This record gives sequence, C-alpha cells and structure tokens, in this order.
Amino acid sequence: MTLKSALVVLLLSGAAAMPALAEYPDHPIAFINPNSAGGGTDVGIRTWAPYVEKCVGNGAAFAVTAMPGATGAVGMSEAAKAPHDGYTMASLNMPQLVTNQIAKQMTFTTDSFDYLGNIVGVRSVIAVRPDSKFKTLADFVAFAKQSGAPINVGLGGLGADDHLGGLRFEEMIGVDFNFIPFGSGADSRNALLGNQVEIAFMSNSEAAQFRDEIRPLAIASVQRDPLYPDTPTFKEQGYDLISGSDHVIGLPKGAPEEVKTKLADCIAKAAADPAFLADAKKRSLSLNIMDAKQTETFVHDQENIFRELWKTNPWISK
Repeated sequence: MTLKSALVVLLLSGAAAMPALAEYPDHPIAFINPNSAGGGTDVGIRTWAPYVEKCVGNGAAFAVTAMPGATGAVGMSEAAKAPHDGYTMASLNMPQLVTNQIAKQMTFTTDSFDYLGNIVGVRSVIAVRPDSKFKTLADFVAFAKQSGAPINVGLGGLGADDHLGGLRFEEMIGVDFNFIPFGSGADSRNALLGNQVEIAFMSNSEAAQFRDEIRPLAIASVQRDPLYPDTPTFKEQGYDLISGSDHVIGLPKGAPEEVKTKLADCIAKAAADPAFLADAKKRSLSLNIMDAKQTETFVHDQENIFRELWKTNPWISK
C-alpha cells in the first residue's frame, strides 16, 4: 500500500468513527417568561408550546421558567445574554421590550433578538368587581371628575401596556390617576379581586379567567372582543383608545439560520392548527397572529411610536 493510499484509508476510517452532528434539538429548549407564573403570558406559552414542540420534532421540549421583575426587563436581559445556539427562547412582550429601553438603561436593544412570530395578543380592559358602584364607564368618568383627588387604579407595572393605556385615558378625561403597580397583570387582577383597589387595568384574557368575579367596563380594541361580546369598546363610548400587549416570540440574535427557520415555521403552523385554536378559545386566549417578518416590522414600528410618546408624556419620572 502506498503512503497516499494509507492516508486515504486512515481519513475514511476516522470519518466513519466520528459521531454524526446531533439533530436540533438534542436537549430541552429553555423558554423564559419575563412575567409571573400563572399570568397571561404563562397561560399563552403553555397553550401553544405543545403544538410547536410536536412540529419541531426530535423530542423537542420547552423548559419554561418565569423570571418576573422590572416589567419584564429581568427576563429579557437574561434572554439577551444567553448563548446564541437556538436553545434559549423568550416571550419578548410588547410594549415592555421597547418601553424598558426608552425609560431605562438596559443591557439589550430591539436588535439583540431575532423575532420568530407572534401568537398571543391581548387588549387592555378597565375592570371592576360585579358589586362595584361603577356600572358603566360613564359612571367611573363622572366619579373621577367630581372626586377632586387622584383615583387609585391598579395595574401590572409601570411602563407596561396597561399603564400606557391608563396614561392615555387619564389625559382623555382630564383627571389624574394614582397608578398602583402590583408587579404583573395577574397580581393586579388578584388585587382587584381582593378589594385592594376598586378599579384596574388588565388584559382581556386575564379578566376572562375570572369571568364571574370581574366585570370590564370597556375594552381598548378596534372592535368588541369575542371574549366579552357585551362589553363596549372605549371608542364606542367616546374615547379613541387602542392598547394592549403582544407576546412576541424570539431568541438571542445569531442562532443558526436553519434553527430560526425551523422554529419560525413551526410557530406559524401551530398558530393555524385547528386544535390549538380550539384550546386557545377554551382558555380565553386573545390572539394576534403574525409571522416572523411581520413581527420584526411591528416591533420596530412600535419602538418609533413609543419613543415619540416618551418625548411628550413619559410614563415614569425622568
């Protein structure tokens, strides 16, 4: 055997002995929920995740961890600094993703992530308990104007979608609210249920989970919500207010292209799956489905809108 032949044989035998590259995924995918366990974000993730896992295949499994704090900034910061290998995903809730950057010094920007799509999109409601003296939005507005003192209003967190909606609404009616942040939408809802506040802003899906114990006065959407068909919109009642949160799905920028494509395709397929849509309805999820490209455009457009709002009506003290 010549030296050249021997080298060929050696190389071929070595290649045969090398293990094949593992097919993605070969271990669980960490999924960061930047809000509290049990809240609307958590319910949404756990509803669509099984459908995405099934589509991804190869035993794919999301290991969901709640990392609440600083209106989502804690969890988003952790996601941004995770390895760029496709094994960390996160719910990058809007508008917190951009409002945190505008109002504070963050370790991430909108360019720190690749956007895979959006499934859950909730809209804000202003809600009371069924026994409240406020039977309509007009009742509340009249009381707030006559009060002469700021009205306590519960919400998830400063700078979150419910706070931004509340800021815009107080401007519309010409009164001051005393916003009380409870840490998350779920905590704000529980504060309302526990009689810690008389009125609160929260998501339509969080309110719908306690349909018999919470009564929305108005919803900040373009049209009436199927979850609450009898609840008029703010616009129907004279206030042009559209406000809410979209649970954007992303991962740290720089993951392999084939991984991003696979995940984005499976998110889109899961969102269109009739079985998922039935589950979403059963769990009172509000949906706003966007593909990866639409989601990226949406994030950057919203960033521009809120940067302009910050100039005229900052949501926390500068």
